[in-house]
Amino acid sequence: MPIIAVSVEADGWILRLDVTAAPGTFAAYSLDPDGAARVALTSGHAGFAVSGGQAVAATLARAITGTRPLRVAAEVVGSVLQPYRIDETDLGGGVIRVRIALSEHVYATDTNVRLAVAAGWRSGEAAASDIAVTNNSTIAAPIPIMRWALPQLSVASGVFRLSLVAFSHHPNGFQPVAGVRFTVTDGTTTKTAWTTALATDNSLGDNLRCYTVDIDPAMATALTAGLLRCDAEVYPWLGAMRSTDGAGTRSMASLRADAVSVNAATPFVVGHDPAGSRYNAMFAYVDPVNGTATAAAGMVQTTLTGAKAVAAASRPKDINTAVQAGYLFNRTLAGANGQAAITRSIDGMQIVLAPGTHPDGAGSTAVTFGVNSPEIPVRVVGDPDDANSRANCILQVAASRDLQRATRWRFQRFTWEIGGAPMGGTIVQHLLIDDCIVRGRAGFETDASVAPFGGTVVAGTWSFAMTRSRWWRTGVTVSQANARLGLLRACEHSRTVSVSQCALKNRVIPPSEDSTLPAIRTTVAYTGWFSPTLAGQAEDIIVAYNDIRSWGGRAWLPSVLPAATAGTLADSIRRHAFVGNICERVGSDPGPLYSLGETTLVTMSYNIIEGNTFVGERSNTFYSDPPATTMTLVNNALNFAFVNRVAGNMFDWLPTKHDDFNNPVAAATRVAAGLPNHGYRPQMLSAWSMLYGVLHEGNVDCSRGTGAGNFQLQYSGARSLTGYAGSLAPAFASDRSKLGTGAGGGDYRPTATSPALGRVVRGQCDVDFADIARPVVADAGAFQAAITALVPAG
Repeated sequence: MPIIAVSVEADGWILRLDVTAAPGTFAAYSLDPDGAARVALTSGHAGFAVSGGQAVAATLARAITGTRPLRVAAEVVGSVLQPYRIDETDLGGGVIRVRIALSEHVYATDTNVRLAVAAGWRSGEAAASDIAVTNNSTIAAPIPIMRWALPQLSVASGVFRLSLVAFSHHPNGFQPVAGVRFTVTDGTTTKTAWTTALATDNSLGDNLRCYTVDIDPAMATALTAGLLRCDAEVYPWLGAMRSTDGAGTRSMASLRADAVSVNAATPFVVGHDPAGSRYNAMFAYVDPVNGTATAAAGMVQTTLTGAKAVAAASRPKDINTAVQAGYLFNRTLAGANGQAAITRSIDGMQIVLAPGTHPDGAGSTAVTFGVNSPEIPVRVVGDPDDANSRANCILQVAASRDLQRATRWRFQRFTWEIGGAPMGGTIVQHLLIDDCIVRGRAGFETDASVAPFGGTVVAGTWSFAMTRSRWWRTGVTVSQANARLGLLRACEHSRTVSVSQCALKNRVIPPSEDSTLPAIRTTVAYTGWFSPTLAGQAEDIIVAYNDIRSWGGRAWLPSVLPAATAGTLADSIRRHAFVGNICERVGSDPGPLYSLGETTLVTMSYNIIEGNTFVGERSNTFYSDPPATTMTLVNNALNFAFVNRVAGNMFDWLPTKHDDFNNPVAAATRVAAGLPNHGYRPQMLSAWSMLYGVLHEGNVDCSRGTGAGNFQLQYSGARSLTGYAGSLAPAFASDRSKLGTGAGGGDYRPTATSPALGRVVRGQCDVDFADIARPVVADAGAFQAAITALVPAG
């Protein structure tokens, strides 16, 4: 038997074969991974399947192909890189050892790994089947990447919705996972709801496809009013279930804090108020023209109608006066659902802004210490009786007018004019902006010197979230200073966003719409948490389905977690999902749309980059080795990469550099040490799973632009297409990127001649960016080609 031993190496993606044969060259191998694959592994892995509307334990049958024989590391004679040489080792006795890259990782928990080879896989070799494979993989199977997709701490009086975005490295068709089991508990009674398919959550008007269920009145009325703990168990097709309840106890003890945690494994918390008497029974109507700054308990009423009926001169004139009135109202919120009673509670209090301009910010009224809102944010709301409160109720910041005492706030349906002064200071720990316009006030439209809110972010929590709002005509970034953004969904923004959890279905406002912008912006559209210290700040970060057109800088710069915190050999980029985005470069900036493992040494693992359109510039992965300024770094610096799904993308260019890149910094360091003048670094092999396209599939690399076609992948993945031999015309409906007309705002649907057509057979979403259903075989990129309906004759 020519094959005498087979094993999967520790990194999980290299197949080692000992074969009775003489040494050969690359020409001796014909693996045909995109046709009738001649080297094929099968195995089983524990996971889940759908049965009876639920996910049940099952074994996933895996099929993994051999793609390319490996080459040896860069070999240099003098200063000259030698031609690639195949990685074959002569073991003596007529036996050689060859190493072959696999299309996917074999995981440590894969079972019954078997090999079959077709005749001619190596020149002169016969077919063989059912060969036992020793599995030495040390790579753990991936867990789902997940985040809650709705704002925490909302008040529900009847039906309420739970929505979770979840992605996996092994989707089945266009369903990322087999199912999600939601639970809702008041600490005594628990209700359960299952979903096994993506569905539309349009509660924020954006048609988000996610795993979503409605908790109907029949379920909700059985639960006690107060905070409810909602959890999700995510069941992938391959691998272990992942829960938002890591301890498995559904503990209510720390629910108030859990709701603002940065961790993905955290519950979703709802303020359950079926009778409308717990959180919905405190209203104050702010009248900046006729009101008074002298607070009185009578300013607060149990209905909005009652609050409006207060005599004009007796209404609060600003927010802080209303808060002080809430203190004087002296409501005690009864203990419920594991939470202690709250004295002087203003949880859920609605401070309603009258139409017109509120020029005094929060107001100067001093609020007495002792007012509390640890459960539900104080809600500052534009008058719901106004036809367009979002535009007609205007709250301006003012110097020395901070929001007082309450730590949690929700701004809703008004315009907030910022600039020149903060409003919040250190007291505002958690703020949700919903259905608002945020802009610079007159004279401060481009000012970036003062954040609208600041202070120290509470350890382990997010400080800011925004939904269905517009942030524009201001120089302040969406997450200026210390603000750390949790959920950003269904928003429009013209400034950089620092994402510490989730950005979904947002649109970048182009300069043509925002006159305060420079014509070309060269900042990052979506960046990560600056200097993260906790895993939850830099892992399970989702940036999905965003419109990043007319942008002059990077689209994405993820957080990097320190190696010591991550437990990795280099600083870690782990479990980021960049999915379904449109990234369009305009302007002359030659920098990449994203870069991973470029300027610092990193361990890149368990990330998903899928279904995006990257047009106008390159997207770098280990493109430029980090500067090697000492001989120790020249000889020993390492990047690492494993289990990164790169699938179904349209790239203008996807370059990667590893050991055979002649780094000029490394070369200069060698020369200074009296060594040969070259910058090759043959130790840089630990990120080769990227070089060999492991877990890559269905991508198109058009190889357009300056330098395109260089620094190619050894293999680009199943059903992928590259322009390495000559650039490919992407055939978009309208290319307005820097490689097209340069005007921005292009139409990136593929046309009839596009190389994107028919590349994708599985993915993270069953519709494209325009909500067109993806067929069984879909197109690469964020858009699906228009489908023409066939009408029968007659």
